[in-house]
Amino acid sequence: MSFKLGGVTTQLSSADAERLRRRWDARQEPFLPHRDEAFAVLADAAVGRRALDLAGGPGSIASRLVNAEVTVLDVDPVLLAIARAALGDRVAVVSADLGAPGWGVGREFDAVVAGTALHCFGPDRLRALYGEIHDVLAPGGVFANADRMPDAPPTAPVDGLAGWHEWWAEALTHPTLAAAARDRADGESADFYPPASWHVDALRAAGFGEVAVRWRRDDTAVVVARRTS
Repeated sequence: MSFKLGGVTTQLSSADAERLRRRWDARQEPFLPHRDEAFAVLADAAVGRRALDLAGGPGSIASRLVNAEVTVLDVDPVLLAIARAALGDRVAVVSADLGAPGWGVGREFDAVVAGTALHCFGPDRLRALYGEIHDVLAPGGVFANADRMPDAPPTAPVDGLAGWHEWWAEALTHPTLAAAARDRADGESADFYPPASWHVDALRAAGFGEVAVRWRRDDTAVVVARRTS
């Protein structure tokens, strides 16, 4: 992705994008401890030729899906610009808002994955979203979600906001990303972190035939669901 500044075209290089993506991953660790392990489980669960990375940001999960045709879907133009520059032709990039129905991309997928993302939605929207994910999966397809799924309410707020703001300040020094940021929409996260059992029940109610907690470490878990019909 490039941007013309004073008659000179500036471009976000793959090296700069990859550096920003890796720093994004490091900044995300306080929000989802054991993130690398959880994302490895997501990648292992994403079996099939066609994979969709929901709210995929700069491509942290997509970069691990090396044996699939990957689509990264996100609403943030800055993060999508980084994913496009970092991963190039390895992925297709789609801008869509998961906050409302109609985000589907017009095709079925063998696997849908999400990590550190769906807590942004409250319970009603997340239940509806699980039904929409079911509908974009091919029969036999798998959905895997990694997030904080504590069995009890957290006793302290998640640290790391200072690093989060530092990352955005650094990213927006690049003219390409500063230009993309003009199209960003303000939004707030619901910060909805129910236990894994809530996700299991909601996914079953959405029509998934096989649902289980595939992996857990402390408050971080991966729930995997299969569309059986």
